[in-house]
Amino acid sequence: MFLLILSYKHMGKDLENLSDAKNGGAIRRRSRLEIIAEILDAAIDGAVKTNIMYRANVNFIQFNEHLQCLLEARLIRTIRSGRKTLYVITEKGKLLLDRFNETEEMLNTMSSKEDDKPLIVKKCPIIYLVKK
Repeated sequence: MFLLILSYKHMGKDLENLSDAKNGGAIRRRSRLEIIAEILDAAIDGAVKTNIMYRANVNFIQFNEHLQCLLEARLIRTIRSGRKTLYVITEKGKLLLDRFNETEEMLNTMSSKEDDKPLIVKKCPIIYLVKK
């Protein structure tokens, strides 16, 4: 039995929408963690706000909310370059991104088997991911 318990301080209702987009062509909303991972990925080589927003496909309001959280957690740092402010992922941010990608790959491998899909049960503020 596989059990993964994740606790998120700032996770909202986004985690309730973890349906698979491939099943019946339903639109799947990204979780807050997926958005954060995309922002971190966009900031690997350093980028300005607009560039990161486009690459992560988030609007200005969403980006600023996530950015504040990432700066406070020291997952992203700022670099002044002339009149521009660049945002660059930190070592701690790289570690989180690597672990997120590993977990996502592991879950995708597990759920690729038709009879072996993980069950996701939400209990605020902790998410339980259980594979039977």
